[in-house]
Amino acid sequence: MRRTLRFLGNVFMIYGVTTLIINIFCILFGKGAQGYSMMFSLGSEGIPVKTSAEFLLTVASVVALRYIFMTETLIKDMSVTVRMILMFISAFAVTCAYIVLFGWFPVDMPSTWIMFIICFAVSCTVSSIISNQSEKQENRRLEEALKKYKEEQE
Repeated sequence: MRRTLRFLGNVFMIYGVTTLIINIFCILFGKGAQGYSMMFSLGSEGIPVKTSAEFLLTVASVVALRYIFMTETLIKDMSVTVRMILMFISAFAVTCAYIVLFGWFPVDMPSTWIMFIICFAVSCTVSSIISNQSEKQENRRLEEALKKYKEEQE
């Protein structure tokens, strides 16, 4: 039950951030992209409910991949670097499949793919930095707690 709640919490946290970013993109680029992309079919008015549900599925898929690659539950004895690389490659592949399946943007326009790859690379970089900083903070807290515990035991 705890894992399910943690999974859903991660899904909706990432979905919320993703939806915010997409809505900002709609405001900034929606009118210009309205004829090119299902994602921007409402122009600067927001994203369609169908597209919103597709993004929720995408986020749930990526969080599931994160669970597969970034925990020891299914894959054991793999370095964190390899896990991250495999996770990002898998997330990229799943997202590309959804782009084609859901028609988020024209797949025959190289410029849309270039923009997607740039956005994906930036988000992966930011995600990696945040994860790394979060892990360092957690390790610091654990070290401090261990030090305090040892002092109390003496």
